[in-house]
Amino acid sequence: MRITLYTIFALMLCVVAAQAQPINRATPEANLKAAQEAESTQNPYEALDLYEKVYEDNKEKDIAVKIAKLHYELRDYERAEKALNRLVSRDKKQELIELKYWLGMAMKFNGKYAEAADMLSTFIDQSSDEALKAAAKREIAGCELGKKAKQPENLLVNNLGKKANGPQTEASPSYSGGELYFVAVKGKDVIEPKGDDTDWYARVYSTAKSGQAEWAEPTVLGENINREDWQQGNVSVTADGKTMYFTRIELQNNGLQTSRIYYAQKGSDGWGAANECSGINGDYVAKHPCEGELFGEKVLFFTANLAGGKGGFDLYYAPKKGAGQFGLPVNLGEVVNSPGDDISPYYRDGKLYFSSNGRATIGGHDVFESQWNGSVFSEPKALPAGVNSSVDDMYYTQMPDGFSGFLVSNRPGPNSLKSKTCCDDIYTWEYERVKIDLMARTFRKKRKGEKEVQPLKGSVVQLFDMTDKNPKSVEEKTNAGSHEFPFVLAADRKYRLISVNEGYIPDTLDFNTVGITKSQTVEKKLVMGRVKKPKPTVTVVKENQPIVLDNIYYDYDKWDIRPDAEPDLQFLTDLLNKYPDMKIELSSHTDSRGKDEYNAELSQKRAESAKNWIVAKGIVADRIVPKGYGEQQLRNACANGVECTEEQHQQNRRTEFKIISGPTSITIEREVKTSEEDGDDAAPNKSSGGKQSVRSSLFFYEN
Repeated sequence: MRITLYTIFALMLCVVAAQAQPINRATPEANLKAAQEAESTQNPYEALDLYEKVYEDNKEKDIAVKIAKLHYELRDYERAEKALNRLVSRDKKQELIELKYWLGMAMKFNGKYAEAADMLSTFIDQSSDEALKAAAKREIAGCELGKKAKQPENLLVNNLGKKANGPQTEASPSYSGGELYFVAVKGKDVIEPKGDDTDWYARVYSTAKSGQAEWAEPTVLGENINREDWQQGNVSVTADGKTMYFTRIELQNNGLQTSRIYYAQKGSDGWGAANECSGINGDYVAKHPCEGELFGEKVLFFTANLAGGKGGFDLYYAPKKGAGQFGLPVNLGEVVNSPGDDISPYYRDGKLYFSSNGRATIGGHDVFESQWNGSVFSEPKALPAGVNSSVDDMYYTQMPDGFSGFLVSNRPGPNSLKSKTCCDDIYTWEYERVKIDLMARTFRKKRKGEKEVQPLKGSVVQLFDMTDKNPKSVEEKTNAGSHEFPFVLAADRKYRLISVNEGYIPDTLDFNTVGITKSQTVEKKLVMGRVKKPKPTVTVVKENQPIVLDNIYYDYDKWDIRPDAEPDLQFLTDLLNKYPDMKIELSSHTDSRGKDEYNAELSQKRAESAKNWIVAKGIVADRIVPKGYGEQQLRNACANGVECTEEQHQQNRRTEFKIISGPTSITIEREVKTSEEDGDDAAPNKSSGGKQSVRSSLFFYEN
């Protein structure tokens, strides 16, 4: 029974309808006959009123069952739970076992997941209805999900407002070009689904809003869309705002006769005449059209109950061949379609959103998401609580920004007509924009006598994104007048801050924004210690005394000059220019690892490569004698077969020069850079590990 009424009213039009005329006092027999007639003609509110009159007179259990089920069918779950609970608790002979299923469902819709699971488990133990038992197991799984469901802190869901949402039902919101289109029955009272009352008809409306203002009073669309004496439903407007799809429904005896998909196009004068779509309508109910894309071509997604489907209503697509013309419908398959009803599709950027009651849900219809990978759709995943509730949630759509949109739900609204959950309203959903600001501040380390670090102005701070394998610079800021550096961060990223200030050792700080779901300001401190200038060390270099060039390195098994070797080679070039009569030996050495012959050959190539670099700068070639010594002149005991550390081997891999003719001696001043900082709490430089290093610029003086 629920499926029939829900299909006609909730899924198609969501119309609340009942006899408006007062009911005269009649005999129980007459009321019973009238109730049965109202029920058979899909007039549930009138039937409910009449059955309640009958029950006042005879207190018969069958009538109480009718009343309880009608409360349930009309989605008055509070009254349904009470009525069903009374019947089940009094059923000592276990004659009403099936009602335990409906009672469990009413409890679930009321958000009482633990009680609902217990009642459904009892039903499974006592029932012999295998189909309903299978459904009960699925609903228990949904109850378990409901117990754990938690709405994200940054997800906001709000009723669209009383101007747009009337006491009756609204459905299928579709946003395009600043306007929100939807379908509604606009009667403010319980209405009779017959006669001349035009409030009985579902029509397409539009509304808009400006800034933060409330959505305006809806305007009904013209006769091109809203055909007289027809029910309109399931409106959907394409992203470009040029095409509208919707359904036109015929009722017979207040029951569904036909539902077919139409389209209209928008011109300079507004929406043109509607025409029936070809290729997708037939001897079945077709509804919920929505344009999308598959296999690189436009398609129309829709819902239908074609023979051979996976459940009640399935999701289909049909290739678009032209305006309003489509190919044969294709079922989306069992990955997407369930044994229940799968409805209200919405497609955006490779994702299909739809509602289903044939899966484990926390309510009735929950909204699901399935990803298209170019050939198939993925297993659907439910959207979070907030979008989904303990009742029915359908017609999920998104605004162009992707962070907000609309949905339709019968969760308790501000002005529902007959009960808190009877009627569908349009809701807005929005993920609050998570704004993460960074305030980085630079300080110098405290000195003796200071209790805290002090602000350090004039720094440069760089922000790097370290999330991916290849880190990238996000932004660099200089602030001569302050020690504060504001940045904007993104959520779920890894970052690195580096601060630099002349005369200070740089500081590096790693952090991330993983798990931040609310807007906030992140504060970070960068603390730098002053570099103490060491006194230069002066070396007197005499003839045939080797001097090690610490910064000439080669890639493994290669002899090409690397960029980091060029400063020391430039030093030698300047030295040879300074002393035109000086001649040097430029030697290269290896460690003991590898074959002796190979090491000798490799070191000779490296020495010659260094000579060629200097000659290319204008130095006469015969002033430089390249010599590769291989492993002949080790500086320590790390000979063949001796186990040594990498540091010890490094001492042997070196490039040297010595004066072989010209000035008998020269003086070289070396500037040594250390990590020593201000204060007692100074720490070694993070990048150098606290070791000394000789700056590549060497200063020479004639002795």
